[in-house]
Amino acid sequence: MTRRVALLSGGVGGARLARGFEHLEDVESTVVVNVGDDDTFYGWSVSPDVDTVLYTLAGQEGPHGWGRAGDTSVLMDHLAGLGVDTRFRIGDADAALNLYRTMRLRNGDPLHAVTADLAAMMGVRSTVIPATDDRLRTEVRTDPGHWMSFQEYFVLRGHRDEVAEVRFAGEATARPAPGVLEAIADADAVVIAPSNPPLSVWPILAVGEIATVVRDARRVMAVSPLFGGRALKGPADRVLASLGFPPGNAGVAAAYPGLIQDLFIDSADQADVPALSGSGLSVHAGSTRIAEVEQATGLARRMMTLLGAAS
Repeated sequence: MTRRVALLSGGVGGARLARGFEHLEDVESTVVVNVGDDDTFYGWSVSPDVDTVLYTLAGQEGPHGWGRAGDTSVLMDHLAGLGVDTRFRIGDADAALNLYRTMRLRNGDPLHAVTADLAAMMGVRSTVIPATDDRLRTEVRTDPGHWMSFQEYFVLRGHRDEVAEVRFAGEATARPAPGVLEAIADADAVVIAPSNPPLSVWPILAVGEIATVVRDARRVMAVSPLFGGRALKGPADRVLASLGFPPGNAGVAAAYPGLIQDLFIDSADQADVPALSGSGLSVHAGSTRIAEVEQATGLARRMMTLLGAAS
């Protein structure tokens, strides 16, 4: 029996879980990707999370989970030599893809169509859709009271600032990209990837129609991005804490109030199960490390087995 899954994904963690579902032959997966990180660099329209998902599903991701495997940096080196700020590094092959996207968008093609064409060129089996074709940008307010774009906070400033508030510019008018609502409504399960809840998943849910259809979905499962209460990469635990959420996996659960029925946490957090289960969640402890294909596939299979047992 073929199962349908709609995965809400940020960057590396979401892309790796998407790869797990990609390898299950009895699963049809649609990956709805965060675009709050999108920005313009060097005159190009850059969609970092979309590209991370595409590269990972195509087996082309770089050694750190982002960028493109085997890429070179000749262009960045030349730009730096001309005095250009190149702290936002884009490899040469990656630059070609970003330039292609920019050309298509300037010709009037929507982001979802460009993404679908790139996925087809790369031989990706899953359906990959940006959450919206409209301009939606994550902005953070740091503790001293300064608002900045996501990329300024995350890349240019190395996410070292404490985040006091998050907002999503454009959320009032952003509409779901074609196919997003249908994929979520038709899914046997919506899966929230182990992405940073406020910075990678909330931007998707900031599109009001998406939040509504997720809330009405048959079953919503989330995978915690924490291990022993801490994020392996990135500032998920620090951002949750600075926004006032409880520490550890209780904060992850609280970031999705009334939205999820199942929470998958790592074995290192087994002690969290009783308290989390007391809040009405079904909590499943086991390995949630998914850096390798086999690990991601194993976690995806566990989730589908649980879904099958409940049907």
